[in-house]
Amino acid sequence: MRSILREKSSDFFVILQHDKDDWYQFWCDYCNENSEFMDGYEEKYRLNSIEIKKILENFGRPFLDKIKQKNEQIKHLKQGAARSLNKNSRDLELKKEDFVIFLMGALGIEDETIIKRENKYLILIDLVSLGKNNRIDELENIVLNSAYEIRRKINEKEKDLEEI
Repeated sequence: MRSILREKSSDFFVILQHDKDDWYQFWCDYCNENSEFMDGYEEKYRLNSIEIKKILENFGRPFLDKIKQKNEQIKHLKQGAARSLNKNSRDLELKKEDFVIFLMGALGIEDETIIKRENKYLILIDLVSLGKNNRIDELENIVLNSAYEIRRKINEKEKDLEEI
């Protein structure tokens, strides 16, 4: 059984090493370099380049820096989330490997985003959104609840997920 929880959040916060004028180019590169989980994100929210640029322009460097610092301080929450998933692996039917959870950074639109792939579902937990909504400290519960919710939906009917 592969790891169901993948930690990719630090990849996003490299944005802070760039001038704000270059953030859109960083976003494009970030999406390309992380296509494993970012393919489908912009389509999911029906975003075009103008909308993405506007979202990025509205981020303040202090805002993202605060979330980056918090992200660096929550290793224990990430480890707790992994332990909780492992502890509940039988209920979550993790051996099926039909979903993966990514801890990542994005545009702060939703705390959780589900993207359907051919043979699995991706749950993207956006640390930017969690930071914006003051929910980073709830990470362990968010991850576990997301896993239970996707398992419930997969078990109910595959068709229900297409409506998400």
